[in-house]
Amino acid sequence: MQDKVAVLMQYNNFIEYSSINRCQPWTILLAGIAVIASSWVILHSATISGGVTLLICGWWYIFLYSYPKAYSDMIAERRKKVSSGIEDTFGHRKN
Repeated sequence: MQDKVAVLMQYNNFIEYSSINRCQPWTILLAGIAVIASSWVILHSATISGGVTLLICGWWYIFLYSYPKAYSDMIAERRKKVSSGIEDTFGHRKN
């Protein structure tokens, strides 16, 4: 865990850290669009497709806005503590 924190300190944001394709914004958007389109093509129901769209929009909000913002805020806070000398890069308080 401590090594992971030190590695995370090198990245400016979550997108840089999550280099695997399934975590990239374009794959999240593409998957959401595919699910919404599939629900319409298969079921031809505006009500169900609307519900699916709401769920996908919630998913997009979490993974494209909330989580990356929380990650960036956490990294900024960690960098502040490290640069002020409160903690080392492993999260240990300095005496």
